[in-house]
Amino acid sequence: MRIIWALDAFEDNKELNQKMADYLAQIHKTTMAEIEPLYLLRENEIVLPTYEVPAWVTDHSKTAESLFREVLTDYNLPFLKDPKVIPHASQSHAGAAEALSQYAARTQTDLIVVGSHGRQGLQRFILGSFAESLLLQSEIPVCVIGPHTAHTHGPKNILFPTEFGEHSKDNFRHTLELAKKLRASITLLHAIPRPIESLFEMDTRPKVYNYKGQMLSLEQIVEMTIESQSHRAQYWVTWAEKEGVTAQFIIDSSFKAVDELILETVEKADIDMIVMEAQSGPLSAALLGSYTRNVVRKANCPVYVLTRHFYDKQEDRFTEPAP
Repeated sequence: MRIIWALDAFEDNKELNQKMADYLAQIHKTTMAEIEPLYLLRENEIVLPTYEVPAWVTDHSKTAESLFREVLTDYNLPFLKDPKVIPHASQSHAGAAEALSQYAARTQTDLIVVGSHGRQGLQRFILGSFAESLLLQSEIPVCVIGPHTAHTHGPKNILFPTEFGEHSKDNFRHTLELAKKLRASITLLHAIPRPIESLFEMDTRPKVYNYKGQMLSLEQIVEMTIESQSHRAQYWVTWAEKEGVTAQFIIDSSFKAVDELILETVEKADIDMIVMEAQSGPLSAALLGSYTRNVVRKANCPVYVLTRHFYDKQEDRFTEPAP
């Protein structure tokens, strides 16, 4: 397993960087992963030519690499690979994220670990977000450590929110492989959506809904859906157990916002890592829609995002085995 640790070594991010260092130490202990620290060096006031790199840039990079190596000694991670400095000419987070994504893909990286300040409002509008830009650009899964992250020990229980759709099958297969490497269990979370369209709205009549051609009350629909989705969830639990991974499921019918439900479940179920799908129905409507964005910013544990570009690269389709 190859991991890139992308960090802004020369800004005042000591607390956030330490959280990432603690987390990576636990990941390495479990997986013996190859971990390469990487710093993106922005070259101001010059656009680097594509045909060659000026000598002064090379010298500047070597100086930054030397300083980067010195900074890393603060985190006491003797297993780290030699630090890498990548010069780039972009003045935007998107350009820097693209440079990192291309390097990660070229070096066959399995995961990028990055920190996020979790800025919101005007401050985020002015400063932008490198982590969110990376989630949009990357062909490699990205694990975000945010300012609220408190769980930096190795993940033992992974939360996988899912709609049980076709995309989810592929992403769950990836999550199973991840759980095996990390020796972790999986908790499946499925949120039952509230029926939107009703047939009768008069207060004097009971409200019924058109559900698969039947006129049913909300309570009846919820009861039928819970039963149906519980059978499906158990199927996936059996699938996980055949792969040697312990799994359980939660079917929620509270109709809460998905991001709120995920964050609450993290607290209640003692979750150490969230694996978010980048595209799979209402759970993620669009990459970095409000659900994913809010979870990444507010979660008290690392959030592992299977990005849209990562999914697009998966050519194999998974067929569910018979349990």
